[in-house]
Amino acid sequence: MKKKLVSVLLTAAMVATMAVGCGGGSSDSGSSDSDGGGSGKEMTYWSMWNSTEAQAKVIQEAADAYEEETGIHINIEWKGRDMKTLIGTALEAGEDIDLFDDDYMRVVMNTKDYLVDLSTLEGEEEFEGHVMPVILDKAKSWGDGTLYTVPYQVYTTGVWYDKAMFEEAGVTDVPTTWDEFLDVCQKVKDAGYNPLTCNSDSVNLLYGFQLARYIGQDAVLDCFNNSNWANVPEAKKAAEDIATLVDNGYFSPNAPAQYPDGQNEIGFGESCMVLNASWIPNEILQNTGEEVDFGFFPWPSVEGGVDGAEASMVGAQGFGINKESDMQQEAFDFATMIATGDYDLEMASSVNSIPADTDNTEWPDAIAAAEPYFKEMTKAYDWAVGLETNPDFTPIINENVVKLIQGDITPDDFIAALAAAQ
Repeated sequence: MKKKLVSVLLTAAMVATMAVGCGGGSSDSGSSDSDGGGSGKEMTYWSMWNSTEAQAKVIQEAADAYEEETGIHINIEWKGRDMKTLIGTALEAGEDIDLFDDDYMRVVMNTKDYLVDLSTLEGEEEFEGHVMPVILDKAKSWGDGTLYTVPYQVYTTGVWYDKAMFEEAGVTDVPTTWDEFLDVCQKVKDAGYNPLTCNSDSVNLLYGFQLARYIGQDAVLDCFNNSNWANVPEAKKAAEDIATLVDNGYFSPNAPAQYPDGQNEIGFGESCMVLNASWIPNEILQNTGEEVDFGFFPWPSVEGGVDGAEASMVGAQGFGINKESDMQQEAFDFATMIATGDYDLEMASSVNSIPADTDNTEWPDAIAAAEPYFKEMTKAYDWAVGLETNPDFTPIINENVVKLIQGDITPDDFIAALAAAQ
């Protein structure tokens, strides 16, 4: 059964004269063998997903329906999470890419110079009416008021935990303050579990959240952009707090583990909590086959801090359309097809994500524990509270947070390393 497109029924796509995109081949290109359907036209899309993931299955289904509707074949190259390191170089080199996706902040912040202003495309105003205001406002803020990305698969961020472990440890209430959080960690440890686990590629969330609880995101970004690490006492204090978790044995002995080994410890019954986004329950289920009953709470507030449960990382994945593409309208129509209506609902139910379309209001059960907090959120942090907005410096922060969690450096060493590197 065909699903309807939200934008203008692809009127422009059906009548415009387009050049055929070439697109490089890929061993993981699930759609590269088609002859282009009835039109002979082909669109090249680089995807952040692997072909075996549930997101890919929904996208492939949409691509097949799109081809049936328009005769335009979509050549999908499944790049996986390497997309964030591949796409900038590929666009700069002039690769024949019509459409790509990644975290919506990275799409705009790192590749804006290569993107189409979506307001120039037919159906963009109608599409904006389907986007959550908090998502639309953030996306436009990075583009100085212009929308350059089609957001989909919305997420929120906080601590996901195994409810059964909390119950066994005698934890009856989720922590709201740092001291309460430390108390919960000790109870979980006493019950025989690792209180915290993490992946090495997401440790910037830990440091970013803790620092932002003290000084807020704007001050974190000022510290980040102006190399004020040694001049902001809270920067060292946040590092000391993470060191406290290390010294008390609250991290898994494997932390930080390579993705996805760290988060998988929850599915295997070894660790209890992980700070990450709302895709975590689905990824753990897919990787371990274990259906964990997940609870959720926002990262705790700190004494003397400025932010609490009202502030969280919220965002989405996002499609970007290459301004050099001859199929801009068609790429937009396909992207909005996935981000709205039936396919948005199918994506949410298939991967336990927050629906992106405001017309789709029901959250999957696996992430329902986060919904009450999401509705009360008034401050939207960027991913890693902005610590990943500089692709040159982000790896340095990541490297040193990893060392901090491994106990290889002190908080003083941590601050010195950041200050010296920037």
